[in-house]
Amino acid sequence: MLQIDASLFVTFFVVWGLVFVLSKIFWKPMIKTTTERDTRLAEDREASRRGLAAYDKSLQDVAAALKAARTAADRAREDLEAEALGEKTRLLAEVAVSSKDRIEKAKAQVRDEIASLKSELAAKAEGLAGEIEKRLLG
Repeated sequence: MLQIDASLFVTFFVVWGLVFVLSKIFWKPMIKTTTERDTRLAEDREASRRGLAAYDKSLQDVAAALKAARTAADRAREDLEAEALGEKTRLLAEVAVSSKDRIEKAKAQVRDEIASLKSELAAKAEGLAGEIEKRLLG
């Protein structure tokens, strides 16, 4: 059976003494360190969340800026294409007018040359006709 004697009280005080000493030396510093670590981890998580939010916002800002730049570039390209098309049309009209003038001048020159060649041919034809007549008749 269980006997209660002085060793039970000594063991009881030794165990409580160890609990008291260990709580002061080991448990309280360990709990304090764990609490500080948990606090730092919570702060780090919050800082990480804020950093990710800032990153997402800056990423959205960059995407919006790129979209605006693309839109501006497309608009500028369209304006330049329209301007180039207008310039092309103007140049083609100038070339058409210039070509028409050259063609008219060339036609007039050809008509003048044909008229002069006809008159020259007519003069030579009379001379040749007279010479053929002399040879045939005479």
